[in-house]
Amino acid sequence: MKKMIGDMPTLARDQGAPLYHQIYLVLRDEISSGRYRPGDLMPNEDTLAASFGVSRITVRHALDTLSRANLIERRPGRGTFVAQSSTPSRASLPLTSVVDNIILVGETTKVEVVEFGRAQPPPDVADIFGLSPGDKLQRAVRVRYRDEAPYLHLTTFVSERLSNRIKRADLERTALFELIRLSGEVVAGGHQIVTATLAAPPVAQRLNVKIGAPLLRIIRVLSDSKNRPIEHLDMLCSPERYHLSLVLERDQLLAINKQTRRKKTR
Repeated sequence: MKKMIGDMPTLARDQGAPLYHQIYLVLRDEISSGRYRPGDLMPNEDTLAASFGVSRITVRHALDTLSRANLIERRPGRGTFVAQSSTPSRASLPLTSVVDNIILVGETTKVEVVEFGRAQPPPDVADIFGLSPGDKLQRAVRVRYRDEAPYLHLTTFVSERLSNRIKRADLERTALFELIRLSGEVVAGGHQIVTATLAAPPVAQRLNVKIGAPLLRIIRVLSDSKNRPIEHLDMLCSPERYHLSLVLERDQLLAINKQTRRKKTR
């Protein structure tokens, strides 16, 4: 299935990073975010060149880089397709540890709301919320600062139940997690994925890092007691400024020790 390309970020032509590398980073993010899925047909070189305002040679160089990274497959006579990829394994983390971290960040940083409005989420996010094609959710992009320096880049989608209750002015004063609780929603579960990515032009500018700099990426989904999604968060941060600390719960360690002893006695 061929995907139509949406509005692409403006390339930073004055920051020294080669244009082909910036295009590679943008397309890499589009693939990793699920906007282009394994097996999808990518836009052709002419479409990409027009979207980014560059030559076909520049686009071809970016696609070559994606191909070497095993993110796309060139099929002669058919086009360029997103490569099949395996789903990364997950490790469980107590929800209390995640919530403690959320509250701490909200209490120790300042926020700037960069973008706010309704938008069509990427396909993977739309699937989580059970949306139909073309449906939109409230989307907010925020940058959190610590000691006057950019600290976290946050992109969130919230459920339709919350869309009419949370305004831009609310996000400028209060952490989103607190707004969710004040709305009456009860966070009962969720999951969090920690991975890595590279800074694309808009994010690099907002976090004051070099284009292509390594970033820590945390994707988090919070749900209610009926397992309905409340919030989807995509957080980007520099590993030089942010450290994720995991607490080893005593009860969990004791349970692991008991399981180990049982296996030895069998």
